[in-house]
This record gives sequence, C-alpha cells and structure tokens, in this order.
Amino acid sequence: MMRKQILTMSALLICFQASAHAASIAIDGNLADWGLHKNGNAADWDPDPVLVPPNQYKVEDQTGLNTRLFPGWGGQAYDAEAIYTFIDSHSLYIALVTGLSPNTPNNPAGNSYGPGDFAIDFGGDGSFEFGVETTGTNKGKVYQVGAWDYGLWDISGAYNPSNPDLAHPTSIKTGTQVGIGELIYTNSWFKNMGVNTKDKHYIIEAAIPLSVFDGFSGKFDVHWTMNCANDAIWADPILPATVPEPTSIALLALGLFAMAAKRKPSALLTA
Repeated sequence: MMRKQILTMSALLICFQASAHAASIAIDGNLADWGLHKNGNAADWDPDPVLVPPNQYKVEDQTGLNTRLFPGWGGQAYDAEAIYTFIDSHSLYIALVTGLSPNTPNNPAGNSYGPGDFAIDFGGDGSFEFGVETTGTNKGKVYQVGAWDYGLWDISGAYNPSNPDLAHPTSIKTGTQVGIGELIYTNSWFKNMGVNTKDKHYIIEAAIPLSVFDGFSGKFDVHWTMNCANDAIWADPILPATVPEPTSIALLALGLFAMAAKRKPSALLTA
C-alpha cells in the first residue's frame, strides 16, 4: 500500500514539475526553456523529456540548396525542421524551427512562397477545425476555419496544384475568430543547431489559450507548412477533457505526502 502511495505521489510531482516548466516558457523565440540547445550536435534537437514526451514533437532536419523534402523540394530555405508542443492548464504551447524566413515573399509567379499558418485537427480525420495565423497583422489570432488554402503537391508527392493533398493545409482562407494567443516569428536567423551547423534557422513560438478549443478534447494534430507545402511537419499531443490547475496538483501531492508521513514516517525515508 505504501509503495502505491509513493508511486502515485511521484507521478503527481512529475505533473507538477511539467506545469512548473510551462510556467517558465517565454514566447520570445529562445528555445532554451524547451530544453533545446545550439551545440552543433544531433542532441540539440532533443527537448526536455519531462516537458515534451516523444509523441508531442517531431524532428526532420534536412539541408542543401535544392534538397527533396516532403512532399516537394526547396532545400534548407523551405525546410520544416522540428515542431514541439506542450499543454498545461491554460495554454497549448508550440515551438517550430524552420529554414523559412518570415520575410519570404508570397509570389508564386516568382517561385517564392511565404509561411503558412498552424492547422489544428482534432480526431485525426483531416478536418483541421482550427487555425492560428503566423504572419501579418493578425498573427496569433485563432480561427475556427471554414476553408483552407493548399499547396502544389498531390497525395503521391507529384506536382499537381489542381489536385493538392488535403492532408497539408497551408493558410487560412476563411474562418471565424475565436480567440487570440501570443506568437512570435523571429526575424533574425541563428546557426549551429544540429549537425548541419551552417544552416540558418528561424523560430515560430506560440501560446494558445485552451479556452478557444471549448468542447474539443483527445488526440489532435498540430500541423505546419509553407504556402507551397514543400515540407510539412506535425505533432500529436492530447488535450484532456479537463486539465488540473498546477496549484491543485501541488496541494494534492503535498497532502498525500503528509498523510503518508503521518502513517509511516520511516517507510518514506527508506523507500
């Protein structure tokens, strides 16, 4: 019985630790608070495992001038390199690393395509109910989306803009604003992240209030690509039906410790 109590309290403290981490996430384009580094090695991409478990992030770093990405081409300038997500009692946090500058013109006639928006799909059914603008005067605004724009590539990865892959929405076409979050897309690039040390990287970082997802819960996709959809990336966090407040978790954990200590003081010291 005592061992079960200790395991329960340990799990609660881990949850509280994750909430404490989230409280320290600043939407400033600096990814150190996610546990990420710029040391020029592969481990730079590995986040804090307490904050971001494996299902909540994806890394697909590529390099080169005109490397084949997925589904299109474009090399480092269009590389969607990594995405990280975390949920606390108030917000969905997103961090994305890309080689695409926020100042890239959206000029298809000149073979230039600007950044797309975050697309959020509950249930994994391809509906992409919500979108978050990443650029312009509306950046950070959250919409319940009526229609999306799409890229240049079909489901097989062939160039086919008349029949694009609907699994990769690019930018919000129509929608109703349901809230606003905090979002930054860094204008200044940095290098020395990962083994491709000369590549330039930009950051999109956001905190989206959970209130905008009222009535939605469970596993969902957070997806991002640019307006050509040359390279798409997504993560699959889970939104609980209710998320405990960090203070509630802390009080419950402390209460359980006090109860256990009162019953078996020596067991806690020797476990």
